[in-house]
Amino acid sequence: MGKRIFLDAFFYLGVPLLMWNLFRENLGDYYAILYGMLPAVIYTIAMAVIKKEWNVTGLFFLSLISLNFVFNLLSKTAEQELWNGVYMSIISIVFYLLTIAVKRPIGMYFFIDYAYAKGVPRKASKTLYRSAQNYHYFVQFTLFLVLREVVVGGIKSFLIFNKGIEAFNTIQVTSSVLGYVFTGLTVVYVIYIIKKTKPQS
Repeated sequence: MGKRIFLDAFFYLGVPLLMWNLFRENLGDYYAILYGMLPAVIYTIAMAVIKKEWNVTGLFFLSLISLNFVFNLLSKTAEQELWNGVYMSIISIVFYLLTIAVKRPIGMYFFIDYAYAKGVPRKASKTLYRSAQNYHYFVQFTLFLVLREVVVGGIKSFLIFNKGIEAFNTIQVTSSVLGYVFTGLTVVYVIYIIKKTKPQS
């Protein structure tokens, strides 16, 4: 776990900051951001292959970072690349809300993947989680994910509006800190839901 946290911090925070602060003058703002993100995309794909994370959770997060990278490729300015992070938050919010609207909250599928990794058949966990007494927990968890994107996207927007491209370092560090804060809250929330949704013996 500690090694994974270190690798995540290195590729998602360290490399972009190093690329920006050491090579910005030579590469220019646009390419410093673009090249700084490329190792994170490769790392995400590599971890999915190594860990065999070809489930809803793995594919979802792989799709997010890949889509963000594609948006950056299509962008014409470095500031547009920064705004892409905000747009990804908006896309995530809309997606989360749509899954709730169609009664397939994505949060439930994250839990099904987790249960499967612990040896619980997908069909069994899906039946348990979709039951009347448990379903609302996963709607609430998905709304919690919406809250995360609202906070992160809102702070990024504020920083870009006030500092423009010079907000890059602050955005990277703030996003990383918020990511760890919400990860901690998510772990607590997940433990709570697991306890609440245990099958009755």
